Amino acid sequence: MKIVLFSSILAAFPFLIVGQMSREEGMKAIQSKLLDVPSAQYRLKASYNGRGYEFCNTSTASVVKFRLGCVKEKNRELTILSERRFEETELPTPAKHELSCQIWSSNHGFFPGEVCKKGKLAIIEVVLVDGARWKLKP
Repeated sequence: MKIVLFSSILAAFPFLIVGQMSREEGMKAIQSKLLDVPSAQYRLKASYNGRGYEFCNTSTASVVKFRLGCVKEKNRELTILSERRFEETELPTPAKHELSCQIWSSNHGFFPGEVCKKGKLAIIEVVLVDGARWKLKP
């Protein structure tokens, strides 16, 4: 029972095998589970250490809430498979030549492999400090 459970965890999160995977391999494994929507001013990307991911704001307004979800891309069309609850944040506008990002590590319960087995994790809705909203258009 313990071996099966451990095998399942390693299959879902291969980057947790610290001794067997480099930082770059960890980053690639995580990035492969994230969907980057080119038209959005918000990005999900693997963190530099290869053990988590970042939600980055490249817009001109501060983010106060956002929602992630599982999205499937097929023939350039997006389908939202599931939505997470809104997360409160205080993500300011980026400083000159820098991004404004919030980081999650592999021990956070908001990890791509856990929430999205048939698609990729994506930003699906953002609420800005002025009340304006951005939504992913499937």
